[in-house]
Order: sequence, then structure tokens, then C-alpha cells
Amino acid sequence: MTMTRPLLDELDRRLIGALHLAPRATWDDIGGILAADASTLKRRYDRLSEAGMVRVIGQADWGMHSTTMPVHVFLDITGETPLAVLHRLRDLPHLQLLAQISGDYPLYAVVHAPSEAATSEAIDRMFSVPGVRRVNALPALSTLRRGITWDPQFLTDTERAGLLELTGARPEGTATATPPAKPLSEAERTVVAQLIQDGRVSAAGVARTAGLATSTTHRVVRRVLDEGWVKPRLEIVSEWLGFQTPFMLHLRVAPGDTPDVMRRIDQLPQTRLVAHVASDMSVLAIGLVTERSALALFVDNELAKIPGILAVSVDVMLAEPRRYWLDRDLDSGLGEFHAPTLL
Repeated sequence: MTMTRPLLDELDRRLIGALHLAPRATWDDIGGILAADASTLKRRYDRLSEAGMVRVIGQADWGMHSTTMPVHVFLDITGETPLAVLHRLRDLPHLQLLAQISGDYPLYAVVHAPSEAATSEAIDRMFSVPGVRRVNALPALSTLRRGITWDPQFLTDTERAGLLELTGARPEGTATATPPAKPLSEAERTVVAQLIQDGRVSAAGVARTAGLATSTTHRVVRRVLDEGWVKPRLEIVSEWLGFQTPFMLHLRVAPGDTPDVMRRIDQLPQTRLVAHVASDMSVLAIGLVTERSALALFVDNELAKIPGILAVSVDVMLAEPRRYWLDRDLDSGLGEFHAPTLL
């Protein structure tokens, strides 16, 4: 179903900027920082959500759904168009991201399966997809995740500082597939599953849906969020906001310089993800800018200042029908959410 793309004014954009930084904040708290009426902000959010432009989901800690790291997969094709093959890939399991890209390999996917065995099986199935000629799988060795903290820079420094103070946001750090110290209770699993589907759901809402006592649910929701088992995350149709150019960098880095290069790239506002992968081009970075000329400036002005980078390969993402488990379409907006299954 095709949605009408919402027309955005300055308050809409500032609201989206605020929700990137504090996706679970109350409307009263956001209104206090943006000097806007709370009920107006809620109406704005509901309108954008109904239009398929925004959705607050929950980013599950990797140890919640996997015992292994993701694998970045590049696919060469033959006898078919890239988009036709990309459509066939959508039905394969454990695909966190799907994209058509420029460069030597026209298709890119991220596989994050529950185990090494499931990862091997998922990649093996890619070889049987009609039109796939070659599969190049690059296991992630370490990852600094940026998607959850990417900031469109719509706010003033004062507003941004106020929202970060409100959330008590901590740097995300290196992602690991470490399970909780002890198995989750049934109530904790229920809360985690609901927060993944709706990162703004209230404890009372969880209690009503799950049939739990409200006091118990408040305590469990607080624990799930405090432990970082789930982190609220705003997803958007970035092209509707004017960010037309997702990109990918493959970097050859001098031995020993990888941690510092990754840290410096992670601090740049344009980047969404930085990973150390098993490849001759050892660092993979994904980012988002407004247009291709902005990408050129990023490479020439920002990336060029980072010591230790020996070579750079740049690809543009031409289509991205799935990002972070969430289907998306430039006409209809955000679609089905393929949330990973909890272990």
C-alpha cells in the first residue's frame, strides 16, 4: 500500500532529531527541551508513524539472539538483474540488511544467525538462489555499532546536550554476543520481546498485553533497559528526510592501527557502523549523507585526516530494501519488522 509522503516542517525535523537521541523520552520531557507543547509533539509523531516514516523499535543486545558475530556478505550475480536477485534473497533467514550497491559486487547482505552452524547454513543457501554466481562472506571480528546513535544534526548544541543528559546515554562501545549472566525469567523474556517490537511501549502497556502485574512489569522494564538488553532505536525512511546517499567504505589499514582508525571513524557524524572484518580491506564502514557531493567532501576532508588508512574503496548503496531487520520502501515507507528470535 502506497502512503502519502508526509510534508515536514521545522518542528517535525526537530522532533525526529530528538527521538534519534532520546527515543523513549516522554513527550513532556521532549517538549521542555524543544520548547514545544507535549500534545502537539505526540500528534506529530503519530502522524509520521501512520505515514510509515518513523518507528521506534528496540535494538536487542546480540547475546539476546545469537552466540556469534554477524557476517557481511557480498554477492556477484549472473543472468539476472540485481533487484530480481535481491527480491529472492528476502525470503532467506537471518538477514539483517539487504542492499544493492555500486562496485564489483552488486548485492550486499548482513547475516546474523543464532549460531555459527546457522550462519553457515544461511550463507550456504545463498549459493542456491537463482542468479547468484559468487558469494564473498566477510565475518565481523569486532563491531562498533552506529545505527542506533546516528544523528541527523537537526538540533542546537543546547538541545542535543539536554536530550543526552535526559537519557544518560553512554557510548555504545564494541558489540559482543555475550549472553546475560543468568537465563532470563519468563517475565523478562516477555518484556524484552515487547520492547523490541515497540521501543516506546509503556510498562502499563506491556502489563496489559502480557497479563503481568503492573508493579512487576515496571521493575522488569527498568531492569531490561538498565542492563542494556534492549536499547530503544528510532528507524526512519532517511531519503524522505533528505539523506539520499547511503554509502559503504572498504579500508585497508596499517597493522596495529585498526582500533584507532575504527574509533576515529565511529566519532564522525556521517557513519552508522564500523566493523573490523576478515578481509584484505580490514575495516568496513557504512554511513549516510545528503547527496554524492557530500560523500566526496566526507572522503576528501574527514576520512583523509585519519592516519593509518592505506587505501579506500567507496561504494554507494543504490537501494536498501531492508535495514536493521526492517523492510523499507521509498513509496510506502517502513514495512515488516523481521525481529530476531530470542535464544
